[in-house]
Amino acid sequence: MGLKGRKLVIPLTLILVAAAGLYFLMRITPPQRDRLSNVEEGLRDFLAPVERVITLAVNKTGVLFTAVKNYGRLQAENQALQQEIAALRAAAVQMEEYRQENARLRALLQYTQVNRNNFDFTVAPVIGRSPSNWYHTITLGLGTRAGLMKDQVVVTTAGVVGRIVAVTPNTAEVLLLLDREGAVGGMIQVNRTPGVVEGSPDYRGYLQMIHIARDAPVMEHQVVVTSGLGGIFPKGLPLGTVVKVLPEPDGLMKRAIIEPAVDFDRLEEVLVITRVKGGQ
Repeated sequence: MGLKGRKLVIPLTLILVAAAGLYFLMRITPPQRDRLSNVEEGLRDFLAPVERVITLAVNKTGVLFTAVKNYGRLQAENQALQQEIAALRAAAVQMEEYRQENARLRALLQYTQVNRNNFDFTVAPVIGRSPSNWYHTITLGLGTRAGLMKDQVVVTTAGVVGRIVAVTPNTAEVLLLLDREGAVGGMIQVNRTPGVVEGSPDYRGYLQMIHIARDAPVMEHQVVVTSGLGGIFPKGLPLGTVVKVLPEPDGLMKRAIIEPAVDFDRLEEVLVITRVKGGQ
């Protein structure tokens, strides 16, 4: 700073110190006077902007200190709220699972009540699938301790799932109807046309009814049920619906492609027929 600048700073500093002193004196002057002097009025008007700036700065500083002081507390509260929200979301998901499971079990219970004169049932959870043969077998979470045995038929409220092929004290392996080794005697419900129902080799996830005479009255939309032949599957259980009829290469027979009655991708609980009653 040059000499000229220093000369200007000193008077300005003195003026500000004097103004501040006058302002202080003015603030401590008894307020009972009727009016201020001209000097006091002028000084008050002159210093009013300064006072506003100082007051604003003090207020802002106070708010800042309060915010800094409360930051840790607010952060802890926010974390606690986030954890509470996560817990509530998890609880809501669990409640929805319980609701859906309850709905499925109620449907199974109703089915068992409707068919109680024909069969005895045991409800079993599906706990696994064969990873190499997704559409071939499933594993149930019950076994011989719950009365399950080999060759017992497994169903849902929609229709036939398959039959038990292996059993341990606490598990049972079910060969699905989709497997070609799980063939079952079937018939067209409306006209009793017989055939053998098995997994389709060329329509994945579908069944096929084979050994149908060329002139048999088999067509799309007809329902296929078990025929009761073979001694394992009771008669009249739903297998699926015909979606396509194809001639065999020899020209003497034909086959029907069947959409299964059961959704094999969504098996969570099933019914095992533990006893067949009456004339089944």
